[in-house]
Amino acid sequence: MFKKTGQKIWNLVDQHLGYVFECYCAFERFMEDFLGGMPASEMHGHYKEIDKLEGLADVARRKLINAFLEGSLLPSTRKEILDIVGRMDKVANKCQDIACKLVYENVSIPEPYCASMLEIVKLTKEQYLMMKRALKILFDDYEQLIKKDGSIITEITDKEREIDHIEDEATIAIYKDDSLHLAEKNHLKYFLTHLADISDLLEDIADQIQIIVVLRKV
Repeated sequence: MFKKTGQKIWNLVDQHLGYVFECYCAFERFMEDFLGGMPASEMHGHYKEIDKLEGLADVARRKLINAFLEGSLLPSTRKEILDIVGRMDKVANKCQDIACKLVYENVSIPEPYCASMLEIVKLTKEQYLMMKRALKILFDDYEQLIKKDGSIITEITDKEREIDHIEDEATIAIYKDDSLHLAEKNHLKYFLTHLADISDLLEDIADQIQIIVVLRKV
């Protein structure tokens, strides 16, 4: 898609994607331990790892921006790439934000809702890997997203719907739970929504990839 400048730009995008993915994997480990019963007071080391990786993702994003100052890509193409990278950066930011609140607000998640939250985390990881593959195809040969690999965009969207369904079912269960006060229910719903928001960000990126391909289709 980007001819001679493509490999250099893809390498920088891929570096950023790598740090975001490492950040998400650290977040997954954080959630496994947190939902597995590890006290919030013992989770600071996990949070610091997420925070560090989020910072590395920011550095990689700035390197990409600086590379654009030296390149010859069309302004519209630069904007498209920066929009995608900006949304990816929000994935790392969201992981950092959720982990920070869980640790420093000393949150306790009732056992009946841990499985749903962890399932959302794991399904979102699968969705992330699909999205990264779609981005690689976009850089290598975007026409394949019209032809044989076009289904990957649908798969990303389907995964988001699956996550939405889990979120909806858990939300219904939370507000039917008579053992919880309304404030506790709202607090649980807050974290459930923000976990599912990561999937929404990935779906937005998939939509943007699809729009880019449509605009370039001859």
